[in-house]
Amino acid sequence: MKKVRYISLPPGRNAVLLTDQDQRRVGTTFLGFEPDINAKYEAGTYTRFIVSTENGNDFGEIIFSEDILPGPNVVNPNSLLSLSGAAAHELSHYHRWFDGRELLHGFLTEIDEAITSLEAAQRYGHQLRPTDIQGLISDALFRLNIFVQAQKAQAADDSAIEVPPEPAQG
Repeated sequence: MKKVRYISLPPGRNAVLLTDQDQRRVGTTFLGFEPDINAKYEAGTYTRFIVSTENGNDFGEIIFSEDILPGPNVVNPNSLLSLSGAAAHELSHYHRWFDGRELLHGFLTEIDEAITSLEAAQRYGHQLRPTDIQGLISDALFRLNIFVQAQKAQAADDSAIEVPPEPAQG
């Protein structure tokens, strides 16, 4: 049984199906970072960390798809993140789950994603290129900005609600 997870890598990344060679390269990248964490390919879906249950035991695994590779969207810092940077981000989801530090998805999704990118830069910085570290930090800032803008929009909506005056006493 798999628990549903939100998309981890936002739109704007690669959408072309991965070749067999691409799939091996991605699998090898994950193995190079963390040989004990399962990562498998599912064509036509999206890259994400999931928690599955088998025989009553929860285990984390990474499902990767076409969006594990960079894409053409130059506005979103995450879309330019290399395979290594994206793999580090997904593996950090595993560690945050395993250590009991992930935030509930929904209201705090963007905050959780931002923390995950920052932790990826810290945990795997010695294995990443400087541009990947910058990309993970840029992704974190981008996601924090999304959260702040959503909060501002919600506050504006809340203040636009008319509250009827209380009836006069007396």
